Amino acid sequence: MKKFFTLIAATLVAGSAFAQGEGFENVIKNGTLDGTDVTNFKVNDYWEDGTRHPKEGNPVDARILVDKGERCIIVSSNDNPAQPWDAQFFVTVPEEEAFTAGTKIQLKMKVKADRAQSCDGQAHFAPGSYASNGQFNPGPAKINFTTEWADYNSGVMSVTADNVRTIAFNLSTDAVANNFYFDEIELWVNKPEWMNLVINGECEGTDGSCLVCREMGKDDSFYQAAGEGEEGSTAVVITSVDNASSPWSTQFFITSVHKFAQGEPYRVKFSVRADDNARVSIQTHAYPGGYIGNFNPGSINVTTEWQTFEFKGAAPAPHAQNGPFQTIAFNLNEDRALATKFYFDNIEFCIDTPEATEEDLEVAEKIAAGYTGEEVPTAISTAKVTKAQTIFNVAGQQVKSLQKGLNIVNGEKVYVK
Repeated sequence: MKKFFTLIAATLVAGSAFAQGEGFENVIKNGTLDGTDVTNFKVNDYWEDGTRHPKEGNPVDARILVDKGERCIIVSSNDNPAQPWDAQFFVTVPEEEAFTAGTKIQLKMKVKADRAQSCDGQAHFAPGSYASNGQFNPGPAKINFTTEWADYNSGVMSVTADNVRTIAFNLSTDAVANNFYFDEIELWVNKPEWMNLVINGECEGTDGSCLVCREMGKDDSFYQAAGEGEEGSTAVVITSVDNASSPWSTQFFITSVHKFAQGEPYRVKFSVRADDNARVSIQTHAYPGGYIGNFNPGSINVTTEWQTFEFKGAAPAPHAQNGPFQTIAFNLNEDRALATKFYFDNIEFCIDTPEATEEDLEVAEKIAAGYTGEEVPTAISTAKVTKAQTIFNVAGQQVKSLQKGLNIVNGEKVYVK
């Protein structure tokens, strides 16, 4: 196992250059345009007689034409367009190859135009089905067309939602008709290799460092219920209360060992049920209680039967005071007058393996080897800490004194009630 993670670490440097790392694949057919296959290229444009194709409906296949002896895709805009997207060029993949959240993509091609012009890019589901620029993080770079062939490079983008499969360029940003030329088109795709970095995600062991329960009126802890998990296993149990002052009066936190940089892909997966049906809102936090923003989706409906949820996305920007994204927070008092017990089991919070640090890889090795935790004192009313001691909270942040809940003191776990 150690050899496996050492090999992963060794590939991180090799994988940093575009299209040189493990897992990147060019998915474009006929990108050199020597053949007739236009599976990956669609357009909304105008022909020489001023006729728009398509007149209405879905975009049509791009035209491979000869310009000064060179085969290339030619897309034409028209005078006085109604919208910037009146004429468009799409680089797409078939529906069965649609991207999943967390996938990294990069578009490269050669471009020119009859006259200089700048055009913006967008994210689409199918060509012509706008998904919003936020579905790529960051969005595709603007193309600055000149009258000479030049290289275009979108940069590496993380896909933030499932089923996005198209990069679109709006070519009608000027009021004057223009011809645009595209050649040597490559779309490199690297699907994430998920690595779980939640310790004791099956909830069977004693380590609650990644699974924090915050019940109203009680100190943070790690509460377990034997026999209440899926298929009779152990689950984490958190009890909400009646007439709470806010939805977050009772919370459950899942914390990854990894601190996410903005735009890094993540996947969170868990099973949950409750004694009563309840809506639960979800947030992104830097650490338990260190609010960053809303999660996507904003809430889930928990029932009395076990349900498994899986969500993928790209990490938000760090909070100015609280720090980088590391924690998913579940607000269990969204139905404030409803007191009930919630049960969580089989919890994963994954990163894309190439993003792992050496510390991440060490933890992942322990998790893969079956580590679930060591015996931790359930209550320590007082503890003395000397100046020579170093204290970290559950989020990995150094603190000056012992905090309520789990602390790491000189590398040892200390729980303060």
